[in-house]
Amino acid sequence: MSRVGVGSGRTVRIRFVRARRHRRARLLVLLMAAVGIALGILLPRIDAGATVPTARAAEVLGALGFGILGLVTVIYSLLFLVVQSSNTTFTPRLDLFQDDPWIWRTYALALGLFAFSTTAFLVMAGASDVTVVVPLLGFAVALVVLGLMWSIQAKAFDSLRMNSTLDRLQAAGREVIEGLYPRRPVPETSRTEPPAPAPTNGRPVLWRGPQTTLQQLELRRLLRAGGRTDAEVVFRVGVGRTLWPGAAVAEVSGDLDDDVVVASCVTGVDRTFDQDPLLAFRLLADIGIRAMSPAVNDPATAVQVLDAVVGLLLDLAQRDLTVGAITAPGSATRIHLDLPGWADYVDEGLDELLAASRHSPMVLERAVPTVTRLADQVPPDRLPEVAGRLQRLHAHLRALRLETDTPPPTV
Repeated sequence: MSRVGVGSGRTVRIRFVRARRHRRARLLVLLMAAVGIALGILLPRIDAGATVPTARAAEVLGALGFGILGLVTVIYSLLFLVVQSSNTTFTPRLDLFQDDPWIWRTYALALGLFAFSTTAFLVMAGASDVTVVVPLLGFAVALVVLGLMWSIQAKAFDSLRMNSTLDRLQAAGREVIEGLYPRRPVPETSRTEPPAPAPTNGRPVLWRGPQTTLQQLELRRLLRAGGRTDAEVVFRVGVGRTLWPGAAVAEVSGDLDDDVVVASCVTGVDRTFDQDPLLAFRLLADIGIRAMSPAVNDPATAVQVLDAVVGLLLDLAQRDLTVGAITAPGSATRIHLDLPGWADYVDEGLDELLAASRHSPMVLERAVPTVTRLADQVPPDRLPEVAGRLQRLHAHLRALRLETDTPPPTV
């Protein structure tokens, strides 16, 4: 992450400057296969050093190559069942385990070992001896693959545990919050800081592609181009939102090519945690709503979700949320981001969850002191949003108690 200026006059680390490009799994698999083939061709030709009989080396390579490939196939088949179970239990939008890059790195390494073993077996055919490096390398890589598969299995089974999943969601949300919002200085925590006004008379930049999701923004090129042309860009779509064909992505004031603005948008099918501060709240609310559904009826999970949401809101309450105006070093404001405000976070994290739990005494009884604690610790300028939800909670609890205390009608 790079350091740039923001509208409030401070310098913070902004996650939007550089997008986190995820390496495609297919390219990594092809690369490891190519490395395995190259090593399988070169290493058996080494004449120096200790040697082993070719027949013995061939047995080792055959056992390692085909054994590891078969084991990987079985384990990955089981992992897909774990993923399906996790999606059914929590929410189908939960991709924490599936997005772990080590899943595909392990598969690529196993395929590279298979390619190395097969190639070396063919190259050393007809020779009486081969360098001991060949079986030792195969054995060492096999141990690494086994260790990685054990780690993946542990992560997969851990992803089925509710406490672990909620903890990982909190950690992912907190990472985005810490990377995007600086903490307010203590004297400023009790006053409202209006965001810098964004220009509204710019030229609209339209999205010409198919419907997709805005996953990230990469603004390095946009900052450089804006600095050269004195252009100002106002994004009208926030990260995590849907880009519709023909809709305005941004408005540009100044001489800046539309393709530069569009090129800064990293899109995909699903939302990601890289730059989306609302995603953790959305997923936590989904898990809580599912737990409160009649089919599941798990109020204890809803209580845990509520604690997790309030924990994130407590962290967010002490931060400066007016960081949407980005300036290049030593220049004027060049980019205005469409970022959620405090009310958006409270709405996303609490409203649907509290509405779904209005008939659950356990959740309501726990929610009142939890939200009260949040109201006691937020700065005064952010109290009204929390106080409104607290009043709603008390109303739900009173209505539920009236329903419980009403005697049955006499026949």
